[in-house]
Parts: sequence; C-alpha cells; structure tokens
Amino acid sequence: MKRILFFTLSLFTLGAVAQQLPEFSQYLYNDFLLNPAIAGTKDYAPVTLSARMQWVGFNNAPTMQIGSINGALTKNVGLGLTVTNVTTGPISNTSMQLAYSYRIKLNESTKLSFGIAPMLIQQSLQKDKLTLDNQNDNTFNRISGKTMIADANAGVYLWGKKYFVSLSVPQLLENKVRLGDALFTERLKRNYVLYGGYDFAVKEKFVLTPSILVKAIEGGAPIQIDINFKATYNKLIWLGVSFRGSSSQSPSEVAVASVGVMKYNFVFGYSYDYSLSSISTYSSGSHEVFLTYKIRCKKGNEEPKEVISTTETLAPASTEPAPATLVEQPK
Repeated sequence: MKRILFFTLSLFTLGAVAQQLPEFSQYLYNDFLLNPAIAGTKDYAPVTLSARMQWVGFNNAPTMQIGSINGALTKNVGLGLTVTNVTTGPISNTSMQLAYSYRIKLNESTKLSFGIAPMLIQQSLQKDKLTLDNQNDNTFNRISGKTMIADANAGVYLWGKKYFVSLSVPQLLENKVRLGDALFTERLKRNYVLYGGYDFAVKEKFVLTPSILVKAIEGGAPIQIDINFKATYNKLIWLGVSFRGSSSQSPSEVAVASVGVMKYNFVFGYSYDYSLSSISTYSSGSHEVFLTYKIRCKKGNEEPKEVISTTETLAPASTEPAPATLVEQPK
C-alpha cells in the first residue's frame, strides 16, 4: 500500500511540477491548441469539442476533454478561449486560457501574428478514492486536495499561402505550485513548441502537407519530435500519418493514423495512436475524436475578395428589355 500511495502522490506532484502539456494528435487540424498567436488567423471562427482516451487497456488511464473557440475580432486582433480537462485515476487537471493575438501584414502573401494567453490551472486529488493502511498518515494529510496556479502562454506565428511556422512557450512564467505546506512547493516548467509545415499542390484538388513538431521542456526532459504527412482532397476529406519519437533512451515511439471529413460548416476527425514500444503489450492504443463547427466571419483577417455575380457568370446580359408583365419597374 505504501508503494501505491507513493506512486499516486508522485504522479500528482509530477503533474504539478513538470506540468507536461496534454498529449493530443489532432493539432494537424486544430493548431490553435498549440499557439495563442493562431487565434483569428482564419476566415472563420472554429468551435471545437474533442475527447481523447489514452492507453486503452490500463486501469485509470488518462482521459482528456477540450473545448475551444477562436476568431478575428478586428482586421488585426484575434481572441480565443480554451478549456482542457485531463483525468488520471484520482488526479485531475483543469485549465482555462484566454488568448489575445495581434496580426501584421509583412507583404501581400505573408503575415505575422503575436499572441499571449493568461491561464489558470486547477490540480485536484480525490483523496476519498484512496484507501490507506493508516488513515492518519502524516505525509498524506499534508497534501492538499486542490491547488490553483496562474501562468501564461505566449507565441508567434508566421504564415503565407503555402507555409506556416509556429513557435509557442507554454507556462512562460514558471509560477509556484503549492500542494500543501512548504515541503510540497515547486514550480511549473517552461515548455517550447516549434511547429511548421508546407502545402504542396500535387494535383488540382489534391494537397500534401508535410509538417514537423518539436517539444522541449526546461530542465533536461526528453525532446519530443513528431513527423507528419497530411493529404487533403478537394477540401472535403483528409488522411494523415505521423511518427512520434523522443530523445529518451527508453523506447517511446508512436505511430498515428488520422482521418477527417469536412461538409458544409462541420468538420469531424478521428485519430488512432499505436505504441511501437513494449507498452503495446498491455494497451490497445489511444483514440481521439473531435467535432468542429465553423462560424463564417464577415470581418476577418483576410482582405475582401471581389464577388462575381452568378448571373453574369452563367450567361451574358440580354440586350432585350425585360417584359413589363414579368418585372414591375419602380416608380
């Protein structure tokens, strides 16, 4: 029981101290989750709900739910909101961030956006889900059930018609985490996330987008590297494959397959993560789904485009006057 208690408290402390970013695979579509500077850079406001079940087959395996929305407030300003909840057994982590971005136009095809997102994090431990040999355990009683941390994420985003580069720094301030008395006081760890990709038009309706993502944590933690390929057909359906590895000496490679469908203003996506390490003996993998609704914006970051009349496009204007019986002329 002492080993189980130590393992549980270690997870809680590790989650608060390192505050490793939640693992998810559908950033291939919802890249706003990576960088507050991306808020408002599209010509629509995406409202997204997503859920992830990690390491299916393990008891008390992590589950995650995310809700997000972002859009252009003015031609240069974007706003966004993200709420994330991660639960691992008796431990839960709920965070909320409000993103603000400001965009500048470098030239006709290139734009640069800066973003900042104040964030609140609540760490919770449900003590009633733990059974101790000694209910009056002094060390256990010194751990608080809940703690609140304030911090901020920041980022910069450069994009053009066919490429994008994103650099973000979550937990920028590295604020203190208090889990109880002074014995359990630590700090968040600053993260660095670099993400970039390029769109290749293979055929008229077929686009191939290779991309790479690199995550690093201050303090010497292993660096994570994702190599991705996404193929999109006619802005209707896409297929993606990814390989995720790290600089850790222990095997941690993961293969990811994803698929998405876009219809009207709705987008649905699914991804499956399969571990290439020994963990696959005990887990069947991880599943992730998301649903997005696009709110079309009248005012956004894009310049207004000239609208061509459908009537003029389909047929030339008639030189004959309209019959008086069909069209009543205004007086």
